[in-house]
Parts: sequence; structure tokens; C-alpha cells
Amino acid sequence: MRTLSALLAAALLAGGCCNSCKDEMTRYHEDGRAKPIVAIASMIDTTSFDIPWSLSEELTTMVIRDVSLGGSIFVRAAEDFSPTENPFDQDLSWMKREFPNQEFVVFMELVQHEFAPALKGKKNPLPPQELATNLNMAIRVRVVDLRSSSPKIVLQEMVRDSYYIPRSLLPTNYNIATWGTEEYRNSPMGIAHAQIVQEISNRLSDYILLAKSR
Repeated sequence: MRTLSALLAAALLAGGCCNSCKDEMTRYHEDGRAKPIVAIASMIDTTSFDIPWSLSEELTTMVIRDVSLGGSIFVRAAEDFSPTENPFDQDLSWMKREFPNQEFVVFMELVQHEFAPALKGKKNPLPPQELATNLNMAIRVRVVDLRSSSPKIVLQEMVRDSYYIPRSLLPTNYNIATWGTEEYRNSPMGIAHAQIVQEISNRLSDYILLAKSR
């Protein structure tokens, strides 16, 4: 029994070492250049959109995945970050304390996420349930450079997108087509989320790599 415990302990230690080595390897390009080290905080959701899962968790996971898959940035998720300060305030002094050993930190806030009738004119005789709709979304993004003694904002903008849903499509039941299923990925909301996340990920990568090169 003691031998088995020792083997298990050794296996866990070896696994931890392998994960550590893997992390170290992904921090660098093949030519030895270091990638920017970026912490991505969980997206703040200030909407009241009713869905069976967390929009914050879904969109944060997607952004982290897309930025990581780009291969040029070493991403560390900061999912446990619970700010006592407003990350979009002018005061940045606390950020180096909260995110030690990071070069950049990304904050996001979902401020709009709603279905709205797609009205082409001021008047429309059709009832709302027979109209085409738009999924209107807006996400506030801020990237802060932590490399110097004083944190510096390198990107701050509101990313907006509107996904058109024709009335010929049957309404999606998101209690069934939930996040993570194939049905959800092919649904209007799943496609719309992938679209805005791709735009945000591209912006993050472009601005972080530009700042890193300076």
C-alpha cells in the first residue's frame, strides 16, 4: 500500500512537472522570442439577458481560446479575479498588485445583449413575432500594459455587433440548444457570439503585439 501511494505521488509530481514544462514551452516562439504574458479577467455582465448558462463564462472562455489559438500570446485566465475597484475607472494603480508577473491585463464588460425587431421603416404592420430580429451586442474592452512602474492603457473601446436573424428561421429554444452543444454552435446566438468574439480577439492580439514590439 505504501508503495502504491509513493507511485501515485510520483506520478502526480511528474504530471505537474510536465504541465509546468509545457507552460514554459508555450511562453516562447520556436525562435526563442518570449510571447506577451496576458491575463484575461472574467467578463463582467451588466445585462439582464435571461439564459440557462452564464454569458460571462461562455464569452470569456471563447476569447481566451481564440487568443491562445493565435499562437502569438501566452494567456493566463484570471477567472478568480473579483475586483473591489472598477477596472474601467481612471485609477490603474491597483492593477500591478492584483496581477503580479503579468505584462498585460484584459478587462471586458458585456453592456448590451438583446433581441430587437429588425425594422426597415418607421411603420410595420406585422406583429413582433412575425418580424425579423437583430441580436444587438456591445462589449467594452480595456487592455492595460503593466510592464512599467505606472500601468498604461493601450486599448479601450466599445465593440458592437448586430446579427440579423430572418423571420424564416424558427425560434431557437436555448433551454435545449445550450452552450456546448452542436445545436447551439449552429444557432443564431452561437454564430453571433463567435462573430463578435473573433472581432474582439483580433483587436486584442493586434494591440498587445504592437505594444510588446515597442
